[in-house]
Amino acid sequence: MLNSIKAISLGIVTLLLFELLNQLVVIMASVGFNYLIKSHPSLASWSQVFTYSIAALGHFIVMLITGIVVTMASIPKMAILNAGLAVIIGSGISLYLSLRDDIFTPIAFIFLISGLLFAFLGCRIWQRRENRK
Repeated sequence: MLNSIKAISLGIVTLLLFELLNQLVVIMASVGFNYLIKSHPSLASWSQVFTYSIAALGHFIVMLITGIVVTMASIPKMAILNAGLAVIIGSGISLYLSLRDDIFTPIAFIFLISGLLFAFLGCRIWQRRENRK
């Protein structure tokens, strides 16, 4: 039980820290894209697609890393459950702080479900790596 709490806590902290880093990267990429739009106005229609693509890619990588970190800290039979709980709690904290009065959008739901899938993928990657040893 204590091991699970440690693994979930480590996963939440990992998720929140790497998501903050991801937000920084998205903001920097968006600013760079806006400078590019000034010299090439025809790209303006792609601004939202670019921002969501960069954010999604970073989010999926963060969730994969979170799954790996939780699995490293868990006992093997509890790893997937711990990773799922860490992602749900960490994403819930992040969504609560960012949404406030807004509604839960379908995009947020898609990101949450895909985040769970990538965390589970991270679990499986680490478990396969450990089984090969």
